[in-house]
Amino acid sequence: MTFEPDSRSPEIWLFIDGASSFGGHEVMLLRWIEELLATGLVAPRLVARAGSRLAGTAPASILTEALSALAPAADGWREKLGRPWRDLRLLVRIARREQPRQCIFASGSLGDQVLLAIALRLLGRRVVVYVPLLDTFREMGYRKASLKDAFVRHVYARFPSAWVAISENQADHFRRWARPRGPVHVLPNTVARQLEAGRPVTLRSIAQDDRIRVLVLGRLDAAQKGLDMLMAHLLRETPERLAGLHIGIVGEGPYRVALESDRARHPQLAQCVALEPWRPAAEVLGQYDLLFMPSRFEGVPLVMLEAMALGLPVVASDLPGTRAYLPAECLFAVGDLARALDIVLRLRDLDVRQSLARQGRKTYERDASSEAFARGTAGLTRAISGRDHPVRAARGVNATEA
Repeated sequence: MTFEPDSRSPEIWLFIDGASSFGGHEVMLLRWIEELLATGLVAPRLVARAGSRLAGTAPASILTEALSALAPAADGWREKLGRPWRDLRLLVRIARREQPRQCIFASGSLGDQVLLAIALRLLGRRVVVYVPLLDTFREMGYRKASLKDAFVRHVYARFPSAWVAISENQADHFRRWARPRGPVHVLPNTVARQLEAGRPVTLRSIAQDDRIRVLVLGRLDAAQKGLDMLMAHLLRETPERLAGLHIGIVGEGPYRVALESDRARHPQLAQCVALEPWRPAAEVLGQYDLLFMPSRFEGVPLVMLEAMALGLPVVASDLPGTRAYLPAECLFAVGDLARALDIVLRLRDLDVRQSLARQGRKTYERDASSEAFARGTAGLTRAISGRDHPVRAARGVNATEA
């Protein structure tokens, strides 16, 4: 029997995010739900992991039963193998009770929640996968990448009814390499309205004997964020170039211990690299001359959008998610840190930084502002449900603050 939505009542959309961590994708998931709540056309329901920050942050009114908490690493293989089946039984029970029009899996990568998505599709549910990383596993440097890419291309890509990417570049890339059966829609990322409305940073003039202040902000992860490549390159750089740099690495994560060790063992790193605890972007962006992102892979980084919104230039690896927002003169090939520092040192010029800041703010307003996100949500609602989503409702209930 085909479900036909009653135009007089809201559709139920079941959102599923089984992550125990809380990152930019969860922030955007709540923002999407916020937009849907404001329209009254959709009644969102959320399945989150028990004890997760997402479960604690989302409005209680949209939460359903929680997925079982992730077991400690020391737990046995029976516990680890049994959890997916418990998750599946719970989702089937919820889906039968709620009768959702859409089952939307918010997955951090293509490898997350795959079996659950396939199982619900086999049970006749309409499945949409919302994912920020659509690069191949080979491009992201995973082990057994060829097998994982083949599985996505020949198996997984055939199941979901639709996909949601976070930039058109990523959507095009995924269409080319994975050849998914369902359409690939786009919902752009955005930033918090409070930050968007904040005072732009004041770019300073850099004296000849002063150093350019370069910010690396976010989770300290060597593989994704390219911090290992950055440290290795700085050890090869000339003293003259290092003398003109102050690189502030602000954040927490598994690579912090290695960074502290590198600074202790290598005086040239200690002279140009400083480590600071994580602070919100709004507090730290104004203390630097530019944001630097040497990542191996990214979706559409929220910190990049935050810098653009506040008028700070960004220099980043050339990736689908950065290429859509940054000019070519601010991009470098992944791993080409010599070229990256050439770009950074050229931005000592205040006029160049101010020009890039204006260009970045204009791009942000067009493609990633609250208004752009509201338009994206409206278009996405029409595309996957056939119902009009009034853009005028974009400034409604704030789900992340409810």
